[in-house]
Amino acid sequence: MNKLITSIFVLVAISVASYAGIIEHVYTFSNPVITSKGEYQSISFQGTLITGLSGEPALPYQSIKLLLPPGESAESIDITGSNEVVIEGSHRIFPQQFVQPVSEEGKGAFTIKESIYKSFAVYPSTPASHIITSFMNGHAFALSSFTPVHYVPASGKLSYFTSVKVTIHTKSTIQATAALANLRQSPGIVQEIERFADNPQMMDAYQSDRTATADDYDILIITPSNYTNSFAGLQAKYLREGMQSKVTSTETIADSMSGIDLQEKMRNYIIQEYQQHGILHVILGGDDELIPHRGFYCYVQSSSVYEDYDIPADIYFSSLDGNWNTNGDNKWAEPGEDDLLPEVSVGRLSFSSVFELENMLHKTISYQFTPVAGEFQKILLAGENLYYSPETWGSDYLELLIGLHADNGYTTIGIPQAYNINKMYDETASWSGTDLINQLNTGYPILDHAGHANQTYVMKLSNPDITNSNFYNVNGINHNYSIVYTHGCDCGSFDFDDCIAEKMVSIQNFAAAFIGNSRYGWFNEGTSEGPSEHINREFIDALYTDKLNRIGRAHMESKAASAPWVTAPGQWEPGAIRWCFYDCNLLGDPVMAVWTNNPINIATTYPSIIPLGTSSLNVNVMSAGFAVNGLTCVVLNGGLIIGKAYTDINGNATIVFNEPQQNAGVAELVVSGFNCVPTSYSVIIGPNTGIDATPGVQADMRISPNPVDKELNVSYQLPKSATISITLTSADGRTQLIRKGMKENAGNNSFQWNAARLAPGVYDCTIRVDDKQLNQRFIKR
Repeated sequence: MNKLITSIFVLVAISVASYAGIIEHVYTFSNPVITSKGEYQSISFQGTLITGLSGEPALPYQSIKLLLPPGESAESIDITGSNEVVIEGSHRIFPQQFVQPVSEEGKGAFTIKESIYKSFAVYPSTPASHIITSFMNGHAFALSSFTPVHYVPASGKLSYFTSVKVTIHTKSTIQATAALANLRQSPGIVQEIERFADNPQMMDAYQSDRTATADDYDILIITPSNYTNSFAGLQAKYLREGMQSKVTSTETIADSMSGIDLQEKMRNYIIQEYQQHGILHVILGGDDELIPHRGFYCYVQSSSVYEDYDIPADIYFSSLDGNWNTNGDNKWAEPGEDDLLPEVSVGRLSFSSVFELENMLHKTISYQFTPVAGEFQKILLAGENLYYSPETWGSDYLELLIGLHADNGYTTIGIPQAYNINKMYDETASWSGTDLINQLNTGYPILDHAGHANQTYVMKLSNPDITNSNFYNVNGINHNYSIVYTHGCDCGSFDFDDCIAEKMVSIQNFAAAFIGNSRYGWFNEGTSEGPSEHINREFIDALYTDKLNRIGRAHMESKAASAPWVTAPGQWEPGAIRWCFYDCNLLGDPVMAVWTNNPINIATTYPSIIPLGTSSLNVNVMSAGFAVNGLTCVVLNGGLIIGKAYTDINGNATIVFNEPQQNAGVAELVVSGFNCVPTSYSVIIGPNTGIDATPGVQADMRISPNPVDKELNVSYQLPKSATISITLTSADGRTQLIRKGMKENAGNNSFQWNAARLAPGVYDCTIRVDDKQLNQRFIKR
């Protein structure tokens, strides 16, 4: 039974300064879990991460993500614990082992600092880790971590505090004031800030008077001038989902922006477009010779020192505060120069030719807009042996991607356990690259891998294996293109000509997107926690739980959610989480919507006629009898977005037009969103004849093409079997019956009719379903 001792401890602040403000927050702890590992034990609490300096006791650390007042930075941190609980017995806490590159052979060297374990001094001497200030969309955050545990190694005494008050002292700084230029408070950003912050009530202190303008847009595409026209098809697809885009050439940026090189000029241009036009996504259109990378510096203290001065890191273009090189030396992104909280999502289409670009664009368009239905609950996990002493398996990492897990100090809800998950684990049965190819050819839209790799090798495949003929069925027709995520080292080194990841995304078949490392991936010996695993878990959680289905947005969230741990013991300077922050990149379109389930079928109720002068349109969207929340409803007219809204929890959306509609014609309503194929409906703008969709009828009717020349296609969805009749009414009121007394089954129905003999003009097509009616207006040319 635990012995309770009531006490108070107050620890000296890490630094001393003159303060402008104080932020306080209380964290509570209970129900410690003690786990034995041979002669050693470990202690953990829900929501804490076990970490420490190599060879020293590994203790549970709580992350700190405290929102600060506008324009202020964290200067110091005080930790005050109360209500100490002593855990009975003598404990020998397991020492933190070295982090290792995923693809390096195991050395089997167990490390322990005997001087620490022979000491009677309380460990750690300071409970809080390093404190930094990072900025997310202009909002200042204090990021740090602390342990609620006291440990006396020599005696084995172990205790913890059930309540810990964290006090952050703040003051106004130039950096925090400059960050306010990036302040954005769209509904999506506000939701993300409130979800991330430990103290979301501080959001009341932030006010932005910026309103959307007509020249705002969502997607910036940067590419050399030779390729600017190649993106028109992708731009048109995203426009129908309510996202406007702009293509800017590298030549234009080089001529118009300031900066020491093209990389800085591109980043300055991204900052300008974010601040002036509110962009959300950036597509880097080109391989390294076309869109050069910014090389970051990082080192990791493992059993030996790992150091790199040129880690290709596209987060440079995603996190927009500061300049990543405060002291102007040749070490970009040193600790203290970093910006760990991204503002925009970034992905790279790493093509070197028009042919490669066309392949990539075709795959991202086909995957999103013409999916092969029925296989998005199929997931392929491929795990290898990572280390022999202590034994470490990739399967242990991949299992944490499935379902609810609070392992290792953070909670993620990943791939639903009911899904069809194919587990190719070396731990249970050896597998080969040929085995992997054979499985992929049966259709697995998501492949996640924990194992060894290099620039031309990953998942037991080499560059010569990446061919269209090998992946003959992963062609977007027989089976969907795949999304690949790996912990492996160097396989995403897009500065290498050509790495295996680039091969995967540039051929006609196989991968639509790839997330992986441009240098080392990292794991922790003998555990199921590691830097690469941490970011992977947060990515899967972002897709399946946060429903951030744009792949670049989920990738961005995986970095932000992991950011506080960069300050933890063993991570601030010599740590591998920072390294993974830098070298884990997305090769693919960041705007690409990821399917996490099979596409839903929707039934949309809306007025088929927009009377002249109307300023809004009401829409309701249902699926299988249930309201669908969060879908995007867009009205386009003449190739322009004239209004956009999102469905609420009742499936309702009110689309307010940019201005009342005064010109007669045909507009297009497009409904799209999470696991929903964009679905188009024609809406007539013109005089109201009094016929409209009947309120409350859960049915759907579409006419195509509209306008029509010859054959008229009418499709409709019925909630139950019914007898219907179909009539056409011309603008002068004359009606002709084209179908009467037709018995139709529930679900989707359609018929074709030769409209060639109709005189040019505007017509209403009316379907009478029992005592109700549906109506669509169309134009005969």
